[in-house]
Amino acid sequence: MKDLLGEVSGIVLKHPDEKTVYIAGDTVWYEGVEDNLKKYHPLNSGDAKVTDEESIIMGKQDVYEVYNAAPNATIIASHMESVNHATLSRKELREFLSEKGMTQRVLVPEDGEAYSF
Repeated sequence: MKDLLGEVSGIVLKHPDEKTVYIAGDTVWYEGVEDNLKKYHPLNSGDAKVTDEESIIMGKQDVYEVYNAAPNATIIASHMESVNHATLSRKELREFLSEKGMTQRVLVPEDGEAYSF
């Protein structure tokens, strides 16, 4: 799949007077995401798939891995229901988060919803 889609990109927004924001971009859980979480202490999560086999955007298990790898982070899960190949809905992710007791640190915004930190 990497040959088809190429490298992923992520962005870190950092300022001494503000909290660090890590925008993971279209990616799944892998060591690069883990390295950035460790380095910057800050994601798209629609479980998008080009084929039935391989995800190209984080799914709920990937969000779970990020949650465990970044215990001090507030996670904003986005990109669900925004593209036709996303297979994870907000409702499904919220149910998963509730079952796992993760609702305090993982936010799932509605379209147009904003947060201030």
